[in-house]
Amino acid sequence: MFAPTLSKSALAAAVFLALAGCKSDADRAEEYFQSGLALIESGDTDRAMVQFRNVFEFDKAHLPTRQTMAELFMTQGNPRAAYGQYLAIAEQYPENFEARRALAELAFEAGNWDEFIRHGTVAVELSAEDPRVQAISLGLKYREAALAEDDPALQALTAPTETLLATLPDSNILNRLLMDRYARDGALSKALERMDVLLAAAPDDRVLYTQRLGMLGQMQDTDAIEVQLRDMVKRFPGDTEIQRMMLRFFVSQQKLEDAEAFLREISDPADENPGLFVNLIQFVSQVHGEDAARVEIERAIAVNPNPNRFKAMLALMDFQAGEQDKAIAEMEAIVEQSDANEEDSSGFKATLARMLVNTGNQVGARRLVEEVLEQNPSAVDALKMQASWQLQADETDAAIANLRLALDTAPEDVQAMNLMYEAHTRTGETDLARDFLAQAVEASGNAPETSLRYARVLIQEGRLFPAEDVLLPALRQSPGNLELLTVLGDLYLRMEDLPRANQVIDTLRRLDTEQSRNVANGLQAQALNQEGGTEQAMQFLEELSSGEDAGLRERLVLMRARLQVGEVEEAQRMAQALVAENPENLGLKQALASTQTAAGDLDAAKITLREVTTAAPERALDAWLQLTRIALRQGNPEEADAIIEEALDATNNHPNVMWAKASRLERIGDVDGAIGIYETLYEQNSSAVVVANNLASLLATYKDDADSLERAWVIARRLRDFEVPALQDTYGWVLFRRGDAEGALPYLESAAAGLAEDPVVQAHLGFTYAALERNDEALEQIQKALTIAGPADTHPQIEKARAEMARLRALVEQ
Repeated sequence: MFAPTLSKSALAAAVFLALAGCKSDADRAEEYFQSGLALIESGDTDRAMVQFRNVFEFDKAHLPTRQTMAELFMTQGNPRAAYGQYLAIAEQYPENFEARRALAELAFEAGNWDEFIRHGTVAVELSAEDPRVQAISLGLKYREAALAEDDPALQALTAPTETLLATLPDSNILNRLLMDRYARDGALSKALERMDVLLAAAPDDRVLYTQRLGMLGQMQDTDAIEVQLRDMVKRFPGDTEIQRMMLRFFVSQQKLEDAEAFLREISDPADENPGLFVNLIQFVSQVHGEDAARVEIERAIAVNPNPNRFKAMLALMDFQAGEQDKAIAEMEAIVEQSDANEEDSSGFKATLARMLVNTGNQVGARRLVEEVLEQNPSAVDALKMQASWQLQADETDAAIANLRLALDTAPEDVQAMNLMYEAHTRTGETDLARDFLAQAVEASGNAPETSLRYARVLIQEGRLFPAEDVLLPALRQSPGNLELLTVLGDLYLRMEDLPRANQVIDTLRRLDTEQSRNVANGLQAQALNQEGGTEQAMQFLEELSSGEDAGLRERLVLMRARLQVGEVEEAQRMAQALVAENPENLGLKQALASTQTAAGDLDAAKITLREVTTAAPERALDAWLQLTRIALRQGNPEEADAIIEEALDATNNHPNVMWAKASRLERIGDVDGAIGIYETLYEQNSSAVVVANNLASLLATYKDDADSLERAWVIARRLRDFEVPALQDTYGWVLFRRGDAEGALPYLESAAAGLAEDPVVQAHLGFTYAALERNDEALEQIQKALTIAGPADTHPQIEKARAEMARLRALVEQ
């Protein structure tokens, strides 16, 4: 039998395999490693990586390969992959301090603090003398002190950090520590030097640029802000948030020509996604007027592949100009022309629906929204409209479901987030509601309006430092925004931080507009009152009112201040002089009436107020209400009722007058009439917390049917976390009526402490003690309520308290 003959190539392969088979796994791993190094030398990193991965087929713990791959990944700008290699080294070689050092440094840069602490601590244990490890050690100590808010400890770390920086001038950790420390100390120029070192090492780090912008904003270096924003626009093309920042900056600095030029530079009317050109149209409309905006719209209609969206803008402008029938016809034509599957079709129908809502055609609007959602269940505009109607109708769970769907489709939709805030506020989930406001601020790029809303919520809750953290980034984006500065100045006064309040006042004065000067004067008067007392504040206001530039407003402010501090006669003399000089000014006449009322001259006040209501009955809301209060003060309830009816006719049933009528009806025992008015007010604006409180309170107090109590609960849920005694009483009483006396107790105890002279509130707490069989406390509490009420009070809750007192006494006597 003959053996088979091999070809030369087959023979060579066989020899190679035989030789290879003789090599150990370590030898083969080393061959692949050396091959990879040779490929790196020749510049072929991709094939080198293949060879390195082959190493691990034979030696999973090949340290040189892991180290080389990690360094290569770092060179390629892939720190995540490098971290994986260093992590493998640390797992396989726990005592390798170089891997631990690299892991700690990478974790620090990524802000992964748990990993920074884990690996940094081991690195310090392994090689405390290594300079880079010493930097890690300083970072660990700095973070610990910062979390503990231990400023002396932070300050003590500054010197050793500066010393080590001389050895490691490019250290990311050291430069970041010093940048933060200098910024905390207000040494912003030194902080910027460290920032610039960091940016030189990471020129495309978007976060660093934003932080640097914030520092320049604190320094109020508007020239440097503009330079940096222009650089960021070039460095990060297509970043819409930076573009918005640039635009807001120009507007805040009144550089309207630059703003317009910038918008024209980045927008194109023929772009299939014309959002930027729409921004230009809106800007032109605000600066140059509607006619100029129409020219831009017509330009886009002529060249854009989808002109309907611009035709819709023209229709909306017609609608806002009062040509409602024409605009609706135009939108209907656009809706008919657009394909049901067209991307903008649902938006056109939503726009038409909003027009119909504004003209009172709710039925037509709802039909359109339903059509949109049938065609496209995730149409964002339609979902938001439906959710807003559901919120108004207290269908909160359905609204939340729609808004979740809208945010799934458009996760950055600020309006949807704001609606989510309202929805969760109504359910009493204030923490969750607040989270949506925070998300809205982030999604809007710290836009002023959104930031102000969130800041005001935080201020109302007494969370002053978080409110500052919201306002400052918004102010950096819009340095000259008057409303932001006003709220920030007031915030610092609440915090009793007079130095920073004065900084805001100085900024307002530099804006040098009439409105900014007025705000600055108001804040300065408050600051002087805090620092030096009423006398110093009054002296400041007197100087303002007598200065060369003093006008009517300054004198009116002084007059009101005098009235507020009890200088009634002087305030009245000033008001009389102002009215004599400006006899047609109805606002001054109303101010005079206020001084007359404070002086006890009620008949004179009524005459003055009647002059106001006669001259402008539809606009004299405050005068009508003041007349009502005077009539009640004089013991003339019939006259007060007649004034209210007169005011309702004159002001077309203004909500504030309706409120006054509801209060009167409740006081005279017409509870159903009062509930009817509050139902109307609630239907008009179900977001009004005080209306919701009053309606829920009446339903829970005077109604016994299950539907009314359930409605009271749906309305009152939003009051859960308020610390206002009247609202706590309502929420607690609703819980009590639902059978949850234990849950009601802390709310009613807090309300009773805050409204110590309100007999009904005290009675509510007494009823709760009784329900919990705490009879001695119940007797004491109800007796307190009856003592405050007096024997003449026949309020139903007081009568119920008398009956409960008798029942409890009978129990005790048994």
